[in-house]
Amino acid sequence: MRDALVVGGGLAGSAAACLLARAGKDVLLIERESAPHHKVCGEFLSVEAVAHLRKLGVDPLALGGVPIDRIRLVSGAVEAEAPLPFGAFGLSRYVLDEALIARAAEAGAEVRRGVRVAEIDGRIVRTNQGDHEGAHVLLATGKLPVREKGVAPSGRAENGFVGFKMHYRLAPLAARRLSGTIMLALFDGGYAGLQMVEAGRANLCFVVRRTLLARIGGDWGALLDWICANDAMQALLADAEPLFDRPLTIANLAYGIAAKRPGNGAVIPLGDQWGMTASLTGDGMSIALRSAFLAARCLEAGEGAATYGRLVDAEAKAQIRRAMAFQYALERPLLRQAGCHLARLLPWTLTFAARATRLREWVEDPVEDRPGTTAN
Repeated sequence: MRDALVVGGGLAGSAAACLLARAGKDVLLIERESAPHHKVCGEFLSVEAVAHLRKLGVDPLALGGVPIDRIRLVSGAVEAEAPLPFGAFGLSRYVLDEALIARAAEAGAEVRRGVRVAEIDGRIVRTNQGDHEGAHVLLATGKLPVREKGVAPSGRAENGFVGFKMHYRLAPLAARRLSGTIMLALFDGGYAGLQMVEAGRANLCFVVRRTLLARIGGDWGALLDWICANDAMQALLADAEPLFDRPLTIANLAYGIAAKRPGNGAVIPLGDQWGMTASLTGDGMSIALRSAFLAARCLEAGEGAATYGRLVDAEAKAQIRRAMAFQYALERPLLRQAGCHLARLLPWTLTFAARATRLREWVEDPVEDRPGTTAN
């Protein structure tokens, strides 16, 4: 039996595998893709994410990450800009995930790629290449559901979001205008983010309600035309060269805390499997990494899923609640327009909003020193 089976080689899974292997645990990391690949993601690394990455020995700047220190908010003809209260980076998941998988392997974790997980049954992970058993199973498959204890993943989220992503090579003037800035465009039924990442690329990532997508027609060209009806977005994407053959998409994005899962407590959900924060706050990757650090901390201290659940709730639940309240407010046209006008008149309110939707600072204290933690 392995000390830990980690299902998913994204941010949370690779980080947890790296930390546990460093602690001397026998770790198997299972990744469904056999090669580097892109994922639907805003690719915005906030200050908390950068701090965790550096503890793992990963420097976003050395990987080509682009520094970001300003935020630009756009709604209709209203545009507001303000400094971020922290330094951030734009870096693609294509590059970052590979760096983290490499770190996990260097730390001593066994990495198996191109392995499909069919089901998790307590401490047993059933794959297309055989079964594996672990004292703990860390579920880190991001937004992809996995069958557990014979229970199929839930169906479509009620009027959930659909996500899209495309990389572009911007025209030189547009690239200069976007330099150092993350741009958020708000509209009825969704929002879009545009920022520079490594190698002179720009990442356009946006989410729309399923009802809006159906109304537009679901065609990528029509959807892009609809987004570019915004003058600010059109100015940046005019003459841009798409770098993928087709956009990446993902459906059934259900933001908020995930429902309680079946099983005997052997499964520890990381990142989006624990809870999915509103993507417009740019803290999704921070929560993924934070959950990995918490899980590793618990397992190193001889604790399990129950203690992890309490700790991750205390660390991240408040951020998700604030982010969801922010998202719901911006979905209301009157509140959205009022907020954008306020940010234009008082840019510090935009800086304050960016600060208010962050995770709290990571504290390096052992889990056994925290009140209410008992081995399970």
